[in-house]
Amino acid sequence: MAPVLPGTAPQTPALSAPLAPAQTVTCPFCQAVTSCAPSPGRLLHQVACPSCRENLLLLNQRTQETDVALIDQQGSTAPPSSDLSCRIAGLAVATLACLLNYVLLSTLGFWMFGQITTIHDPYDVDALLLSPLIVKANGWTPLHLAAARGDLPLAASLLDNGASIDQPNGNRRTALYEAAKRGQTAVVTLLLNRGANPNARGKLGYTPLLAAAEEGHADTIAALLRHGADHRAISTLGDSALHRAVRSGHLAATQTLLEHGISVNRKTHGETALEIAQHEEDQELIDLLRAHGGREFSQAKAHRAQGIAHQKQGHADRALFAFAEALNLDPDDYEAYYGRGTALLQKNEPDEALIAFHAAIRLNPTYFEAYSAATSVYTARKQWRLALALWDQFLAQQPQHGRAHFERAIVKRAQGDSAGFLEGLQRACALGHVAAC
Repeated sequence: MAPVLPGTAPQTPALSAPLAPAQTVTCPFCQAVTSCAPSPGRLLHQVACPSCRENLLLLNQRTQETDVALIDQQGSTAPPSSDLSCRIAGLAVATLACLLNYVLLSTLGFWMFGQITTIHDPYDVDALLLSPLIVKANGWTPLHLAAARGDLPLAASLLDNGASIDQPNGNRRTALYEAAKRGQTAVVTLLLNRGANPNARGKLGYTPLLAAAEEGHADTIAALLRHGADHRAISTLGDSALHRAVRSGHLAATQTLLEHGISVNRKTHGETALEIAQHEEDQELIDLLRAHGGREFSQAKAHRAQGIAHQKQGHADRALFAFAEALNLDPDDYEAYYGRGTALLQKNEPDEALIAFHAAIRLNPTYFEAYSAATSVYTARKQWRLALALWDQFLAQQPQHGRAHFERAIVKRAQGDSAGFLEGLQRACALGHVAAC
């Protein structure tokens, strides 16, 4: 039997085909059983109970199509072009996503490869699959690789066949540098005997001697010094070979350098090798350096600090007295000379100040502040030639110093040389000095 709902049924739209001829109905009010014919084409229709006369709402039991089927039919009648457009749009989005992923992964891969070629030596990653690519990207020649490996017969054969002995790689290192860094003394001796430059500089101003000292290769250091390596060479960071050996705690390398006459009390960042060893608490190095005349200048530093404090308070005379005390204890204190020069400028004595600045430069040829102060005096006097000569002197030792190129360009502008000014700015910007860009 069909279920019956009490109440008045609203008119409903036709959703299905005609029903069966008759249906049996049980009235929910009086339980009377009757039969009726459904309305054609309707899912719901109303009838009156013949017994109690209540209106009954009748649901047809048979339909040829359900609502779901009708919806499916309506969906199937959608234009086929709409479905094709959706598919094309989805395919375009997927393709674009794949391209973006490819670009991102490629960029990341190139960046990682660049980091490897910049940071790592090909010799250090020689066992890796990428080694041939890294060697090529770093500009390594077969001679570089033979020198780093200590392959004496191959290095000799390459030289006999005309290999360039001083050709730099991507890090501006020669084959001699690579051999010295790794303590390949036999190859170092071969290269030196064949005319390799023992003082060729790589990045940060490192020479083969500095590289060997940092790694503690005493025999290699001795070979380099016998063939003309300059023990006075310093890096752009201000360290000599002795400083590098002491910082790394290499006793034998330190002794070799001292025996060959390297300056024991030369300073880097205001510290002697002995003071560096004291910071590291390396008693063997402390004893060795003291035995060769090593000194520490704590009292001189204290007087220099007093002089700086007096300057900040505007007491130029007191500052000059403190700097004089510092120089009595340490005649090679270039920072005390620089402080003396700035105090003399406070007293409007530029001639005496220039003497102090040049003394600081003589003691530390890479002391940028002293160059800057001296050239400011020359510029104020419109002595352009002297100012430019001083900057040229500095850049001859540190050609990659962006700020020095910038300061030199400023002198060019004051001189009225616009072309030189722009050229200096471009050079400074290329070297990473932001103010010039």
